Amino acid sequence: MNPMDEAAAMTEASGLADSQERIDRAAQAIRGMTRDMANEAPRETRPLSEVLRQRTMEAPLQSLAIAFLLGAIVARRR
Repeated sequence: MNPMDEAAAMTEASGLADSQERIDRAAQAIRGMTRDMANEAPRETRPLSEVLRQRTMEAPLQSLAIAFLLGAIVARRR
């Protein structure tokens, strides 16, 4: 028996060949589930004005401060 056959026989006897196959099947299953989840996830493509309106309603003081700073920056450049 040559060393390669011996190594293959030892690997098979240890159960590593089956383990690698199980790992490959699990990796394929995870990839499939990830693809399914990505396809099922709702795509949020809201206009910028809608996003800004929602953020302004959630945090009005912070939005006011940001608007003030942006206004000051624009006014200084002119």
